[in-house]
Amino acid sequence: MAKQQILLESGTNEMELLEFLLRDQSFGVNVAKVQSIVQHDPKTVTKVATSLPAMMGLMLHRGKTIPLINLANALDIQKKNSDDANSISVVIVTEFNNSINSFLVDGVNRIHRLSWSDFIPISNIINSSGSGVIGSVHIDNKEIMIIDLEHILSKIFPHLAIGEAASETFQIEKKQGRENVVVFFAEDSKTIRDNVVRVLSSAGYSNVRVFENGQKAFYALMGIRDKVKAEDSFSTELPDVLISDIEMPELDGLTLCKRIKSDALLKNIPVIMFSSLINNQMVVKCESVGADNYVTKPEMNKLIHMLDDSCLKKEK
Repeated sequence: MAKQQILLESGTNEMELLEFLLRDQSFGVNVAKVQSIVQHDPKTVTKVATSLPAMMGLMLHRGKTIPLINLANALDIQKKNSDDANSISVVIVTEFNNSINSFLVDGVNRIHRLSWSDFIPISNIINSSGSGVIGSVHIDNKEIMIIDLEHILSKIFPHLAIGEAASETFQIEKKQGRENVVVFFAEDSKTIRDNVVRVLSSAGYSNVRVFENGQKAFYALMGIRDKVKAEDSFSTELPDVLISDIEMPELDGLTLCKRIKSDALLKNIPVIMFSSLINNQMVVKCESVGADNYVTKPEMNKLIHMLDDSCLKKEK
């Protein structure tokens, strides 16, 4: 019980992972994204006209129709001849990015309680920006691949992609001073990193330093901090603002924020949490670790306004 209470706290660098099966392979997704798990009933699915093989149609769930996606097809995992055609599939219903979707899988194994430090980033596994996988974790003598559901959804529904969302909802107006703002950006998805940097640069925020996880961002900040302490002077190398995802291998965004706000030399750096997990419960967690603001992916318009509010007012 004590362990479970710890996991409910913020900034402990811990998470819960739902292990599920696609064919005979194990994959995982953050429990924080899972709304429910239900048995697949073809009678509740209405097929829609589409050229995408992964899009199965619309599923009736709790009185609402939501997209149903064949996750194996989305990841291009081929069905084996030995697979039982009569096997009962399972649907994982998710809620993130302010949207509800469902994914067909071949079964659910169990929930694992882990530390983000147990995860291996994707860059250390394969060099790919569009694999649909963001990392892995070794559990019980097997490797569990962590699915990038945001990337998969952006391929099926392009309007959910960060670049597309920004172009549709935000008329980029460059403001004087944005080019002088030093932005640190921690995000494990290469696709999202590239898209965010592109949109920020278009808006005038061209001085962005990216990190593929919270640990690397924290090491960089600690290096600057140690230099400041050694020279006994203020360093202009400190960023004007940090943008951070929440879900990241090695060190998650909440723990990164908590460490920054606990450090005497770093605590005044504004921290903006930019995550698909932002909801009422996550807002409480963000505030508990001292985050200055938070915004849901892919709302780049709000993110840019937050950067302006945090940084341009400080410009002399």
